[in-house]
Amino acid sequence: MPRLYFDANATTPPHPEVVEVMRQAMAEDWANPTSTHREGQRARFRLEEARREIAASLAVAPGELVFCASATEALHLLIRGLALALGDRPAAVFPGEHSACLNPLRDWSRIAWLPELPRDCATVVQMAASNETGILYDMPPVLDAVRVRDCCQAWGKVPVDLSTCDAAVFSGHKMGGPRGAALLWMRPGLPWEALMEGPQERRRRGGTEDLPAILGLAAAVRHLTERQAKHAALADLRAAFETEITSWNRDIEIIGQDSPRLPNTSCVLFRGRNGEALHASLDLAGFAVSTGSACHSGSVKPSHAIMTLGYSLEDARSVLRFSMLPDAQPDEVEALAAAIKRLT
Repeated sequence: MPRLYFDANATTPPHPEVVEVMRQAMAEDWANPTSTHREGQRARFRLEEARREIAASLAVAPGELVFCASATEALHLLIRGLALALGDRPAAVFPGEHSACLNPLRDWSRIAWLPELPRDCATVVQMAASNETGILYDMPPVLDAVRVRDCCQAWGKVPVDLSTCDAAVFSGHKMGGPRGAALLWMRPGLPWEALMEGPQERRRRGGTEDLPAILGLAAAVRHLTERQAKHAALADLRAAFETEITSWNRDIEIIGQDSPRLPNTSCVLFRGRNGEALHASLDLAGFAVSTGSACHSGSVKPSHAIMTLGYSLEDARSVLRFSMLPDAQPDEVEALAAAIKRLT
């Protein structure tokens, strides 16, 4: 039996068009977009063409987008740049946020944990969707504060509404695009200071742009509507999977089951079981799953995102995440459920 992949929230395989576009770009569009000769200007044209295409899909102006190498880089540039401009006032953040958001927030003089909102709050940072539980979160109502949205897990799975925020970050490799290309979007006039000096990206992010990766990202965006429709159809498949694995074992709990969630994600608590051991057993059985965020892989520290929901340290060590690719098939999910039943 071929191996089956249920770790889509960690990364996804690139769409075939993405692979072809990048192959062609590396062969033909390798010039530096900053150069003024004909080859460089061709690269510049391709870069701005991709920027316009991606901006149109997000209903924003092309000049509001900054290309970065990863969502982690984009979040650090955004949050630390805001800290330079506003850091004497507090930032409010969801305690279950990804570490890529929590780490740069150390530059702020004061941090408040949502749902607390200090009166002099300067910035609110809120993920659109949890990478571990799949739970969807609304941006809290705020006045006179910069609203930052982490859209990495939501993009390509559910609709993304930028009307409730002032800045957002998107990841390419989570939605069929390449690694090496991510987006930072900021409304014009945002109080922000650049950290990486250089003429690129309108002086907002220095460093030569990775044109093949950016063109690959634009290619992935062309399939965004199709991909989102496929994800919507996964909700029934996920429901059947969760019903199956909980019907015969009372110690299995679906975290966030009563909350709006990403349609591809099941965060499962196997109470009383060692999550790492079960993860290894499923891997040997041919199933790629996750103990939580890929960024914490190999760490003995349990997930802070699970514990912020009120679960104990022991429970947090007993959690596995199953996240389906948009083309997941019923027989594949049935095989996963049967393996879980056999191993637990």
